[in-house]
Amino acid sequence: MTPLRILAGAEARRQLTEYGWDSALFDRFIAASGGPKWLPMAALDRALMTRWVPRQQKMQLLGTSSGGWRCAALCHPDADQAHRRLQHAYIGQVYETRPTEEVVRNNCLTIMRALVGEQGYQALLSQPNRVLNLIACRWKGQRTRRPLLQGASLALTAGLNLLGRPLIQHQWERWLFSANHQGFYEPGELTTHHAALTEENMEAVLLATGSIPLLSPGELDIDGAAAGRYMDGGITDYHLDLPVLRRGGLVLYPHFHPYALPGWFDKSLKGRRAGGNFERVVMLVPSEEFVASLPGMKIPDRNDFKSLPTDERQQRWHQVTEAGEQLAQAFEAMVKGERPLDIESID
Repeated sequence: MTPLRILAGAEARRQLTEYGWDSALFDRFIAASGGPKWLPMAALDRALMTRWVPRQQKMQLLGTSSGGWRCAALCHPDADQAHRRLQHAYIGQVYETRPTEEVVRNNCLTIMRALVGEQGYQALLSQPNRVLNLIACRWKGQRTRRPLLQGASLALTAGLNLLGRPLIQHQWERWLFSANHQGFYEPGELTTHHAALTEENMEAVLLATGSIPLLSPGELDIDGAAAGRYMDGGITDYHLDLPVLRRGGLVLYPHFHPYALPGWFDKSLKGRRAGGNFERVVMLVPSEEFVASLPGMKIPDRNDFKSLPTDERQQRWHQVTEAGEQLAQAFEAMVKGERPLDIESID
């Protein structure tokens, strides 16, 4: 079984063919929304950003939702241990009954504080060669938490999105919170509002980017940004299909699917699958055979919280992360020339 697939855009394939697997070709790392779908990729995250890319090499990291949490951990001074704490705390969530929004937020807060550890949020901004960028979405007209109004807003968003992706801006604003404004300053397509990522607003931004509408409350009035309620960054940028990726160096993208979708409301719209913006992107993706070998023959998802008893879910998710070591080993063998892998084209 070959556990890992490599998919690359045309320019990325050209450079890898000409120069080989040289980490210096890459200047960005991106991580998508997707709840627990990231767990098989956890060991690969660490192999890429704590062992393969040298610490002295500058990298911009961009994520939404749980992808943003992964990026935050990889910006920690002790990235390997911070990422492992994130993994452990994420799997350790417990919801015995349908939780309130406050319970979900408190669990997420516990995860964030486990990630940063004793060093605090300033630690995530202190590494000169690891620059963190997070996307959260301001929900227009939803300052108060009224489920009926929020449900109507989501239904309207879905309808507008069918007519054209830019129309979702009637309901949502994309906010990019950055430690600086270099690697992702001009994402394109949707209007992007910018704010500095600081020690004072870091916790709120991390919570906001992972706040799923109607399940989590979101965060109000984030310091340095416009007043309002901020929610999951995946609403506008589910799999980070951004025009800005066409510029600069190559982009590392460990991803749980062999395709990418622009926004959360594009999940059922196959015609919206990404490709044109991925000329410089290298996707590292679990193979179908690898996925079939996982417990339940699938990548974890949020439905596991409902369909599995807590003990069984946690056991399965631990098994998934252990299996994910195969992805890291396959990558490391490939870059050493021990086990070449074909580079497929991104469709």
